[in-house]
Amino acid sequence: MGQQQPQDAVAANGNGGGKRPHAVVIPYPLQGHVIPAVHLALRLAARGFAVTFVNTESVHRQITSSGGGHGVGGGDDIFAGAGGGAMIRYELVSDAFPLGFDRSRNHDQYMEGVLHVLPAHVDELLRRVVGDGDAAAATCLVADTLFVWPATLARKLGVPVVSCTTELKVGDYEEHELQHAVHH
Repeated sequence: MGQQQPQDAVAANGNGGGKRPHAVVIPYPLQGHVIPAVHLALRLAARGFAVTFVNTESVHRQITSSGGGHGVGGGDDIFAGAGGGAMIRYELVSDAFPLGFDRSRNHDQYMEGVLHVLPAHVDELLRRVVGDGDAAAATCLVADTLFVWPATLARKLGVPVVSCTTELKVGDYEEHELQHAVHH
């Protein structure tokens, strides 16, 4: 069984009214997952999707303090300079811990929060976004495969969930480079 692509998920969900499809992107809250998800969100927006990108306050702070908006925007909205008519709504949620909490040193406690508290914060955000008259209703969720709870949120919203991962592409690239080095 192949992975469903966001446009296929939207088509299966019946977005035939000519409205722009709306993907809610929920990356795993680590910078190495968020930055590739930013690029995915930009590609979805370039293909006509409205995108709501959900990030945690702590990862947002890491990215903006390191200048890691990857040339996209910087400042408070990492998509600020996206241009090209991109419709990306950038939303921040708490990961259940204060910004000063050392997530590396308290990894087990942090993971408990990510698994058991973060979903409630994302659910609350989605209810607010979907209830916002300016925002189109979500037509699919695009979530990191390391999460198990987005499927439950998608069922509540009545939309499909598309699971994606970032680390496989890095592995594919490394494999390609290794094969290239061996043959040359």
